[in-house]
Amino acid sequence: MVGQDLLEILRCPACVRDGPEAGLLDHSGNWLICRDCDRKYPIRDDIPVMLIEEGDRFRELPRPELPEVPPPEERKPVVPQELAPAPACPLSSLDERQKLALALVGAALGLGLVVLLVALLRKKGE
Repeated sequence: MVGQDLLEILRCPACVRDGPEAGLLDHSGNWLICRDCDRKYPIRDDIPVMLIEEGDRFRELPRPELPEVPPPEERKPVVPQELAPAPACPLSSLDERQKLALALVGAALGLGLVVLLVALLRKKGE
């Protein structure tokens, strides 16, 4: 059972940004219904599910047709990592000259960093 003190502070997450009195909710069985936008948020295992996506699922359903027990949330299928497409490598679209240029720039930066570190160590040793 959702406590009255919780019901007094809960607001519709889609409407609450419109002001302190926006997004007031009516409690009806296992549902919280927004007075402003008519989103219907299910209460599952005595926990209000205050996700806008959940409220949208039942928004068009008239109040008398709401099921007594809210259906389980819709879960998107999880694609196993080995079946997921590999992200595109940004270097794969470069031609050989561009790859060579990038390698040379990287080598020059690395060499510059080494020179800078040696200079700092020498200065510290003095």
